[in-house]
Amino acid sequence: MPSYHVDDELNFVKDPLTDKDLSDIANAYQKKYFPGPSPELEIGITAHPQFGGTAAYAPTEKKIFIAKGLTAFEKCTRIALLHEMIHANLHVRGLDPDPMPEHGPEFKAEVKRLMTAGAYDDLL
Repeated sequence: MPSYHVDDELNFVKDPLTDKDLSDIANAYQKKYFPGPSPELEIGITAHPQFGGTAAYAPTEKKIFIAKGLTAFEKCTRIALLHEMIHANLHVRGLDPDPMPEHGPEFKAEVKRLMTAGAYDDLL
């Protein structure tokens, strides 16, 4: 998981999350919170996320993009990753054929389910 370094003022600083960190987190979330068929996904960090946001799920590429600038903030990155994983899992189940632009009732129900399951504990 995350690594640390000492800055110029001798402060212990957590390094930004890496692609491997994000993949490990996503795999753990998938096993714990998303029963049923799993989407085959790649997760990548990019300086220019699609759709102009901090994170995006691109169904045609089977990829979740996370903005590089977000990776320094682990809790925010985890929230964004969960958000995109909801899109990906609904998409693989045929319940979110076009994850852009709205968050419909199935998406909102998944957020509530994940909150009840504890996925957002210690993140919010």
